[in-house]
Amino acid sequence: MQKKTCPRCKRRVSERAARCRQCGYLFPEKSSPWAAGPAVGVGGPLALVGVMTLFIVGVSPWMVLAAAVVFVGLLLFFHPR
Repeated sequence: MQKKTCPRCKRRVSERAARCRQCGYLFPEKSSPWAAGPAVGVGGPLALVGVMTLFIVGVSPWMVLAAAVVFVGLLLFFHPR
């Protein structure tokens, strides 16, 4: 098994480790590229526009497109980070 050295406590840990068990150091190469919290900048407005479109359009073929916009917006808003 490959090992790497923790820069803080100098303990040898697994190459796949996200943090050191000894001191709790978080290895930057294993940290998430996603920001924490809901994606209000993308999903929120997209879901809001979709819901408004559903109310304005009513029952029509465009309702499927508006529902898809709501679905994608909610997926982006609640994306696990």
